[in-house]
Amino acid sequence: MVRIKYYGHACFALDAGDTSVLIDPWLTGNPEVGHIPDDVRPTLILVTHNHEDHVGDAIELSKRHGAPIVATPHAARHYIAEGAAAIRLHLGGRERFEWGSVKCVPAFHDSPIGTGTTFRLLLGAPCGFVVTIGGKRVYHAGDTCLFGDMDLFAPVDVAMLPMDGKMTMEPADAVRAAKFTQAGLVLPMHARQEDPHAFVKLLAEEGIQGRAMARGETLELT
Repeated sequence: MVRIKYYGHACFALDAGDTSVLIDPWLTGNPEVGHIPDDVRPTLILVTHNHEDHVGDAIELSKRHGAPIVATPHAARHYIAEGAAAIRLHLGGRERFEWGSVKCVPAFHDSPIGTGTTFRLLLGAPCGFVVTIGGKRVYHAGDTCLFGDMDLFAPVDVAMLPMDGKMTMEPADAVRAAKFTQAGLVLPMHARQEDPHAFVKLLAEEGIQGRAMARGETLELT
């Protein structure tokens, strides 16, 4: 069994047994959260790119729990320099664990880190991840536009798709992404001004199951 917990924005935890995979942990900086919840105890952290609303507390959590951060190489080197543990994984690569695997897949976005009030330094490629855990395949798209090669990730049991329509793909494109990935369940994220419940209705019109999770909600995949 895999448990998915939603912490808001693009942050999810995938829990199976003693494994807890935390993705894009923007917590203390997120005004809707404001702190690291007590139940956040990752054994592995995935970061799709270096925008603050995704990397968030990754370095602090890695130091606190000894959990390595999986990221593309430029970003991973930065995390190591900041005292975190990290695993360098480039696009197309897969890291295997006793419980499953993490595959790094493309995303079309950027990955800067702030080095002052105005300057931004790019830290390599953004990405998404396909996580195989507890016999399930979970796709976290990170921040991306729609692209046709998403069909190469199919089929997935769960697709976590951004749909804010300004900094990522818009809802109609996210519906197409759900089709490309043949997702059994779609979880909207990174909604911002868009309505995730309206997006779930768009999915339903195409015969696709979606669920707009509330912050702090948990679901189980059996």
